[in-house]
Amino acid sequence: MTLARPPLGLLLDMDGTLVDTERLWFEAEQAAVARLGGHLPEDAAASLLGLDTQALVARLVAEYGVDAGPAQLLAAIEAEVGARLASTPACAGAGALVAAALQRGVRCAVVSNSTAAVIEASLAPHPWATALTLRIGADAVRHPKPAPDLYALALARLGLGAADCVAVEDSPTGVRAAVAAGLTCLGVAADPAPRATLQELTPHVVGSLDEARVWLALGDAPPAA
Repeated sequence: MTLARPPLGLLLDMDGTLVDTERLWFEAEQAAVARLGGHLPEDAAASLLGLDTQALVARLVAEYGVDAGPAQLLAAIEAEVGARLASTPACAGAGALVAAALQRGVRCAVVSNSTAAVIEASLAPHPWATALTLRIGADAVRHPKPAPDLYALALARLGLGAADCVAVEDSPTGVRAAVAAGLTCLGVAADPAPRATLQELTPHVVGSLDEARVWLALGDAPPAA
């Protein structure tokens, strides 16, 4: 099923949806944890996906042998990730999706569990992101995703109701937040396992942002290579 017409509003997650920062963040977390005496194994990545910063740091301290408090670990992670953000690649199809939405007058917002500063740094390398002026980060609310607060704030600032908008998310944490806010949520996952996980939370799941653009009635699929 695809939409008959574009939504009035499009609420876009950032990490793993617009920009491919998930691996970057995990590598920064591994380096910071190791610097502070712990060990973060590869198989921990999935369990950390989508967590807001406070929840992430608390879990790392509690479960991975970090010999430091949350504040010291957070500073170490921020130092590690700061050097990497300037080279953050865009997710395939992100620019085309944003351009198609804006061309059709869809009001857009970035709604992220990253802080405002990290949002700015992550999107800065991408010219297509300059038009995404409404950016709402985890530090704008008391309870970030999976609570609905970030999405509720985005809807208020867009001046739109949940029924007129669609959220685009790549993580279970984000999907839960969008659904809790009353939004239709379109999950995006290229691989079968994460796609199956998202399908447990929303009936609307596609494999790429190019497919998302079609589903949102924002344009045709790109021609086959």
